[in-house]
Parts: sequence; C-alpha cells; structure tokens
Amino acid sequence: MKDVRTADKILNANGNYVIPGLIDSHVHFRDPGMEYKEDFFTGSKAAAAGGITTVLDMPNNKPACTTAKLLEKKRQIAAKKSIVNYGFHFGATPDNLDELEEVDNIASLKVYMGSSTGDLLVDDDGALFEIFSKAKLCTLHAESETLIKHFTEKYRDYKVSDVHCDIRTNMVAAEAVARALTIAKYTSTKLVFAHTSTKDELNLLAGSRAHVEVTPHHLFLNEKDMGRLDNFGKMNPPLRSKADVEALWNGIKVGAVHTIATDHAPHTVAEKQREYWSAPAGVPGVETMLPLLLNEVNNGNLSLTKVVELTSINPARIYGIRNKGFIKEGFDADLTIIDMNLTKRVNNEELFTKCKWSPFHGWKLRGWPVTTIVGGFVAFHDGEANEKLRGKEVRFKDNDDSDDDE
Repeated sequence: MKDVRTADKILNANGNYVIPGLIDSHVHFRDPGMEYKEDFFTGSKAAAAGGITTVLDMPNNKPACTTAKLLEKKRQIAAKKSIVNYGFHFGATPDNLDELEEVDNIASLKVYMGSSTGDLLVDDDGALFEIFSKAKLCTLHAESETLIKHFTEKYRDYKVSDVHCDIRTNMVAAEAVARALTIAKYTSTKLVFAHTSTKDELNLLAGSRAHVEVTPHHLFLNEKDMGRLDNFGKMNPPLRSKADVEALWNGIKVGAVHTIATDHAPHTVAEKQREYWSAPAGVPGVETMLPLLLNEVNNGNLSLTKVVELTSINPARIYGIRNKGFIKEGFDADLTIIDMNLTKRVNNEELFTKCKWSPFHGWKLRGWPVTTIVGGFVAFHDGEANEKLRGKEVRFKDNDDSDDDE
C-alpha cells in the first residue's frame, strides 16, 4: 500500500502517548470587559500549554453575554485572539428568553442559581421554570441564593477566608440541586451540573438524567487548604471536606461523574490579596488540569482511558460538539502529545495565564503535555505557544442539518 504523506511537518512523538485534544467545557476568559485578568489570547495560550484544544467560554463578562449582539461581538474577539478552538455558553436571565430565538450555535444556556462573578443571578423558581421550558440544554451553577444571603449575614463579622466554607455549605448546593431537578422533571431540558463538589449532590443526582461536572480544585484540594491558600483558595462553590473529595473520586470510579472541567476563573494577585469580603472568588486551572490527572495515572489511581473519557470524549458528547473528542478518520486533527515520565513543578513564573498564579504552585507532578495540535497545526510545543495560530469556532450538532458523525 502506498504511503501518502501530505503534511508540511512531521513531529516525532518520541515514544510518548497521543490522545485526543482536551475539551475544557467551562472557562472564564474574561474577554470582553475584564481583560486585565485574562483575555482570549493569554487564556488560549494557557489552554494550549495544558493540552487543551477546545474551550467553551462562560457568559459572565462585562457586559454579560445575554444578547445576540453581545454574543456576536464575543465571537469576533475570539476569532482574532484565540489560538485554540472555542465555543460559547449563553447567559440566562429572567428577561432574555426572546434572545434565544436570535442566537445560534451555543453550547448551552448557563444559569446562575447562586450569585457569582457577574450579574446573571436567577433566583426565582418561576423564572427557572420558564428558562428550562425554553432551553434544550442548561448548565447550572447550583447554589441557593436565599441560603447564601442568610449565612452571609450570619458570618458578616468574620474577616477570615475560612468562613467562605461556612457561608456556602453543602446544604447550599444540595438545596439548589434538589430544586433544579424537581423543576426539570416538568420540562424537556437536559441539565449539566457544573462544579459538583459534595457527596450530598452526588446522592441527589444518582439515577437522574443530568450530567455531572467536577473540577480539579475540588478533586485535589479540600477545606483544610484554606489556611495555606487564604483567598487564593476562595472559589464558588468553596473547597469541601476530605469526605466530599473522596466521594468525588468514587464518583469518577463508578461513572457518576461524567466530565472534568477547569472552571478557569482568573483574578489578579492584587485582587486576591484584599481582605476576605472584597476578594473575588475563582482560581485559574487550564494549565494544571491535565498534569494533575496524569500524575494520578502514574500513581495508579486513575487510568489514562478514563482521563480521555472525562476530558475529551464525554464533553464532546454532552455538548454535541461536532468532529471532536476522538482520534479517528473524519474528525478534526486536535491532538495532545503527553510525556508520562516528564516530572516538574508547577511554577507561577512559567504560567501563560495573565494572572500568573496557581493554587498548585510548587506541586511536583509526573506526566505533562509536551505538544498540542489544533486542527493539524502545532499550537504548543517544547514550552512555547504558537502565537500566530488561530483556532476556529466549534459547531454543535443541534445547530446544523448535517448527519451525526459518531
């Protein structure tokens, strides 16, 4: 059989593994409106350095992405800046359901049941029902705003970051999950529960039709780390108990967890150094997710097959991303080459993210991405990002009439 090669360049993987490029279905690249924290250029370089070839960006920008006009503006920004492929979640409010008729090619409708960065709170059950009735797929930030307000007032006189775990307790998440599941039973929407962090939530979600997302910071950190991290460990939902962390890992083992995404939410060092009540919530993560998981593979706690399932195959299936998530004929050439023996420490100074810090700074990890290929072109190799490359907007299966590609 004739050997046909049409590539301009051939990379020698040097005995390393080649896996499908990672799909991070939950990032906040802050662009537009908060570019001083991150933008599509710096965020996408960081993603490429972490072996991620596709990102789905959240809508809590300034202004929030809640209209067709604002979505189009965001598309134009990403097209000019991003070196990896990209897609968008669209923000839900009680008043913008008519906009759903005007937008196309979105990953999901993002619903914030509890307050977070941005102005997208939906804390009314009637509004939640109307949103669920309109949308095909909703990604939920499931925390009870009523309980958050109650515990915020209860602990108002406290000035330390540890109190964050007491304000947004397991009950705060569980109440919102239970309520969302109840309302969804009477609509046709499918739900993705973002950053699931507790055993209580997993118990409620067991046997449901919903998809479960977890984050690396909830898998590898716990509430005891708040003393070390201070506000650099402040995120929504907060770090949980060791028992909750163990429940998440068991959820991965038994198939109750469907995807891992970073919830990459960068803030500047100066912002994080403020006193607790004014410091923003969120941590970066696109550069460290894959090394953290590969280190667990090397430790015998996780299989490489499971990593691919949770970070490539499942996000492509859950959100219906066309031609992504697999290495097979007809699919896009989005690939990540990993060196399972490469050992190094996470170093803030070497990060591509604009915020230049990580809650995992100093962690020694074995197993790192060494080359990231986006659409057949090298986006990251040997420690350098290809700043001239531009990714493409992904297509979702519900948004065109093409045949299913699986």
